[in-house]
Amino acid sequence: MESYSGFSSGDLQKANWWIRHRIRILFWSRVILIASNVLVWGYVLYGLLDAYALSYPRESRITLDIAQNQAILDRIEQDRPGNIGTSQVLVFPATESRFDIMVDLENRNEQWWVEFSYRFSISGEQTPVHQGYVLPASQTTLTELGWKPKGKGGRAAQLVVENIRWHRVNPSEVENNYDEFVRKRFGGVAVERVRFEMAAPTQGASLSRTTFDVVNRGAYGYWSIDYVIKLKRGNTVVAVNRINLLDLKPSETRPVELYWFDKIQGVNKTEVIPIINLLDPNVYLPSDRLTTP
Repeated sequence: MESYSGFSSGDLQKANWWIRHRIRILFWSRVILIASNVLVWGYVLYGLLDAYALSYPRESRITLDIAQNQAILDRIEQDRPGNIGTSQVLVFPATESRFDIMVDLENRNEQWWVEFSYRFSISGEQTPVHQGYVLPASQTTLTELGWKPKGKGGRAAQLVVENIRWHRVNPSEVENNYDEFVRKRFGGVAVERVRFEMAAPTQGASLSRTTFDVVNRGAYGYWSIDYVIKLKRGNTVVAVNRINLLDLKPSETRPVELYWFDKIQGVNKTEVIPIINLLDPNVYLPSDRLTTP
């Protein structure tokens, strides 16, 4: 290989190529550097523009939408009816190996009432199916009286509820005030002179009696009202019964007598609970039947 002043021919060729292409190489190097800077700064500026001008309003709306949706969900949750509270199911032995069964229900919803089918399950057997309801912000008592099981078993029972149907109170049907509606429709009906009498033994059995008056001082009459009667020893229910009154008219006082054929002692309190669906227009007597003949 030839050498010139200590440089080989290859070195001279490389130097010649660099001299001939140096300006172009420097030019494209600057172009690439400038383009890289433009891309980097363009990306930075676009990120700032997107963060503060493009995405920020959209993301702000998303946050606002989430807050609005949560508020809607909160209102829906508030409007949704809550659960019905239930007491312990009580079972009382009756005559001829029969049982009386009861349970208290409480509806704390102020704008919702509920209808349902129910029965009791006791010792693996099922009582007949009945229809029940609980009006808004009220309590009721479900009963199964004089039920005779086919076999022998314990006295523990469970409430079985099916076909639950919730109804929201229509303000136009209750004059925009449910409490006032109830007061006008049933506030004049009272239970007075409640008394429990433990009678002397009759034909070998203890015969007790509960008496009370149902007084209707209101303007409405009623086709049918059920009354649940609970006998208590202190705060403990020791017996339960149920009666039905028909055609209770305004200004009428209806004396009621209810006999207990079981041996019941120590009763110091009697509770009488009316059961009537005031939201059903069919429970009220028509105007042509409101006067007593």
